[in-house]
Amino acid sequence: ASGKDEAVEVEEPEAEAEEDGAAQAGASGKEEAVEDGCARLHLSSKDFTKCPEGKVQTWLAKTSGIGIQKCFKMKHWNYAFVTVRKEEIEAFTRAIAGTTFRSHPVDVKVGHKRDANQRRPKGEEDPNAKRRKVQKDWPEGYVPTLKDIRDKEKSHKGAGVDKTVKQKAAPLLEYDYATQLGMKETYVKSSVRAFTKQAKLKSEEHGSTVEWTEPEWALRTKAPGHCGCPLDPIIGTPAEHLEGYRNKCEFTIGHNAAGELEVGFVRKIQDDMQPLIDSAEDIPHVPAVMKRFASVVRDCVKASPFPVFDRRREAKSGVWRLVMCRLSANGSMMVMVQTASFSEEKREALTKPLVEALLAADLGVTSVFLQLNDAASDAAQPGAPLIHVHGEERLKMPLLGLTFEIGPLSFFQTNPITCALLYEKALSWLSPDSKALALDVCCGVGTIGLCMANRCRKVVGLELVPEAVESAKQNAALNGISNASYYAGKAEDVLPDLLPKLLAELGPDCEVAAVLDPPRPGLHKDVLQALRDCAQLTRIVYISCNPDSLAEDVVKLTAASREGEDPFVPVRAVAVDMFPHTVHVEMVLLLERKSRVSEPP
Repeated sequence: ASGKDEAVEVEEPEAEAEEDGAAQAGASGKEEAVEDGCARLHLSSKDFTKCPEGKVQTWLAKTSGIGIQKCFKMKHWNYAFVTVRKEEIEAFTRAIAGTTFRSHPVDVKVGHKRDANQRRPKGEEDPNAKRRKVQKDWPEGYVPTLKDIRDKEKSHKGAGVDKTVKQKAAPLLEYDYATQLGMKETYVKSSVRAFTKQAKLKSEEHGSTVEWTEPEWALRTKAPGHCGCPLDPIIGTPAEHLEGYRNKCEFTIGHNAAGELEVGFVRKIQDDMQPLIDSAEDIPHVPAVMKRFASVVRDCVKASPFPVFDRRREAKSGVWRLVMCRLSANGSMMVMVQTASFSEEKREALTKPLVEALLAADLGVTSVFLQLNDAASDAAQPGAPLIHVHGEERLKMPLLGLTFEIGPLSFFQTNPITCALLYEKALSWLSPDSKALALDVCCGVGTIGLCMANRCRKVVGLELVPEAVESAKQNAALNGISNASYYAGKAEDVLPDLLPKLLAELGPDCEVAAVLDPPRPGLHKDVLQALRDCAQLTRIVYISCNPDSLAEDVVKLTAASREGEDPFVPVRAVAVDMFPHTVHVEMVLLLERKSRVSEPP
């Protein structure tokens, strides 16, 4: 729900399909319309060329203040295809059209539905495929960096390289865990060097010097070379939890290469846009009980009179789409089955046999939901009908001595063991005193804020998703916590007005500390400015799943743009491996006001 669930189970079927469609649309200069409340726009700028998709998406989100549903761009393109909600088209266009990206303006056009006759005929070779550079295997004995592996994965995307679901879901599995940790620690170290360099360049533009960006500072603080702050040793997942660590998985319902029905992960998208599904049996981070769950669902779908959803361009018919399961530490399981819409009279004929089969299999199922989704993508739009079918409406998840109740759509960290280690580190660094106000920005269901509620005077959480905010309030009540308040809305809309009111209520002597845990695009510039302008805010802990957006946010928080200002300074950083065997890595960064940071010896 908050866009932060990093270890994706291979990939969404539509992601690869859309890239293929976008590549063809790029050649024709047009793009297909997007259904169900969204529209796709064609954006172009000379300076988009050689700029990665992620950087363009981050810039668009921050500049417009609007959530980007999807963004697709090849690195060599000077254009991008961007999907936004239909009601936000006008505001997005007004914010972006004509705005300078680096040194050239951005042009915004509404995508037009492309005639089917303009598509590349099925089976015909993509003329761009020959120009794609597919990275070859490394020399024998060479240990690649995480960046090497990520770049190789990107070069394979859309280039026809066939991989097993195991290779796609766990690309680091061939390396021992100590080597994986070394890769991820080096990657985060490079990220610290990147924001140090960017901050130095920014300060030079203003004719000033930022001490922590200088090589001497790294020497005096015993930080790695050219790093603006020291790094703690990486926090890894304990050895006994390296397999089966996920508490949430989504399984697509479709067919394998032999044409047999399968409930598992997407191996690839075929020419007719149908996903090719393989079993999740060999995927190391899927728990054994979830593998049994997928098998039970497969048998149930086979016996069902309802057909599997046909994802071919001209079909879009059928019912069964995917299933999701969440697993609590106590063995309880929540299930959500997603189908296309069908008559309410027939609903029991689908759900009753499924519930009976799940209960008979003794999987610990305590809750079952049905989600109806008629969109092209299995990623349902906000507001898609969600029907409670069986059992409890919430699933209880323990964390750091508290109990959190979550729903089928709630965001909750998918590796609870390492999440607890990450939170303990973040809270020890934040260390709010008993009279402090603690801000929890992008709070989800309130996990980290509620974990520090007994250490401070008041917790205030901000979250975009209303369901998550209601869950946070319920979780506070469930744990007997009365000093936590939660607000729904975009942080950039809520925080600038809310913060002065809170400080007026709590008094001028109230110290403020903040935890920032944003989705991949990072934080909006208005949020960062509100944090900078709050003189009583002395300490920030930034938890990031995307070092690129973190680097941009750190520059905005640390740059001395006005005389007499007290900017933030990075103090410590640490890498956290929440997702063993994958290329994903979390990063935690502590920042403090310059006036509070002691001069290193």
